[in-house]
Amino acid sequence: MKATSKPIKINIFNRLPEVTNEKYLPLYENKERYLVLYGGAGSGKSHFSAEKILIRILVAIKRGYKEKFLVLRKTQPALRKSVFALLKAYIDRWGIGPIVQVNKTDMSFSFVGGSEIICSGVDDPEKLKSIEGITSVWIEEPTELTVNDFLQVDLRLRGDTPSYKQIVLSFNPISRTSWLHGYFFEHPQKSTDTLQRSASTRPESTYICHSTYKDNRFLDAEYIKVLEGLKDKDETYYQVYALGLWGVLQNLIFKNWVEEEIPVDDRYYDAVLNGLDFGFNHPSALVRVGVKDDDLYIFDEIYEKGLTNNELISLVREKRIRNQVITADSAEPARIEEFRKAGIWIKPSIKGPGSVKDGIDWVKRHKIHIHPQCVNTIKEISGYKYKEDKNGNVFDEPVPFNDDAMSALRYAVEELVTTIEIEFEVASERESAYALDRF
Repeated sequence: MKATSKPIKINIFNRLPEVTNEKYLPLYENKERYLVLYGGAGSGKSHFSAEKILIRILVAIKRGYKEKFLVLRKTQPALRKSVFALLKAYIDRWGIGPIVQVNKTDMSFSFVGGSEIICSGVDDPEKLKSIEGITSVWIEEPTELTVNDFLQVDLRLRGDTPSYKQIVLSFNPISRTSWLHGYFFEHPQKSTDTLQRSASTRPESTYICHSTYKDNRFLDAEYIKVLEGLKDKDETYYQVYALGLWGVLQNLIFKNWVEEEIPVDDRYYDAVLNGLDFGFNHPSALVRVGVKDDDLYIFDEIYEKGLTNNELISLVREKRIRNQVITADSAEPARIEEFRKAGIWIKPSIKGPGSVKDGIDWVKRHKIHIHPQCVNTIKEISGYKYKEDKNGNVFDEPVPFNDDAMSALRYAVEELVTTIEIEFEVASERESAYALDRF
């Protein structure tokens, strides 16, 4: 633990109303076994989940007992870039770094007094089995998990604790077909949403909190404009991502895919294609696509917001892409040039009238296998749909929202989609002696 020459003053308790959205303030005291935080994008669900964990640990330090939190997502890489980074950011922001030891390799936090936060992917079952004495759990994006994954986690939360045991789940209600809807919403016990209230007691000890971007006073104006703009782009997306209501996504573009364990070694495939969609406020997305026997295999991804070009170049280098070209969004020529100067083989995509439709139509004719570690690609392809207006009219173009990995996929396969036709003129006998028919 870091040595300190004077006592550390923690004043965050007095500041909670100014750092926490009003919607979530009462939930610091909520002790139900299942605290279900669902709603629209940008509503602050994940931020509050991180805040509550840290507050509970500070209370434990003050009162002289220990907490041991398990924080989960489907995969380790997705966890590192999201909740682990978020928890570290709050530790720095609240000035409690001197009482925390951060282990970046194991993605764990050890606090003065013995409390811990352990971050793990559900895809690492052996690590989960070795963790004992868990007092509470936070599951980010439980829509990525299966109901069996959840049940295994639930069974591990047992035993006596001086505090209380709780599982916090934070997610967007993308599809009513998700196991979460049947498990928690068909018979909820308590809810902050009057539309979800029920007299039933199943599941027991559950509290449901619904929120939208309107509940997040810290959200930037640009993202608010994006969410409100969905109303004119697609009614279903507006209902799900802006209003945070359970949706039934129809008119999905890709139905020809399956999530399964597939090889992640380039050498298994006949060819490997790489597509890159640049972003900053929205994610930069790179997908790696293997081709074998006319099928497509998406086996790796990069998907992260707020990356500078140098940071993105570093992540691409970590993928050790050898003797392969990356096809990138041609709308960013300056960024492409930086990649070239960094020694990465990269070329701009070929855009033109109908290129998006042509790319989609080509991909639809091939079976797609997606590795479970590509959680962001899976999430996008699950909700990638054609535009639909309020009257139910469907348009032959995708909704331009949450489509970064899908754009990268189109760029990756572009060379297989695009054919270049070359026309040769037939020379007359009186023209060049080297007419084409002589060769």
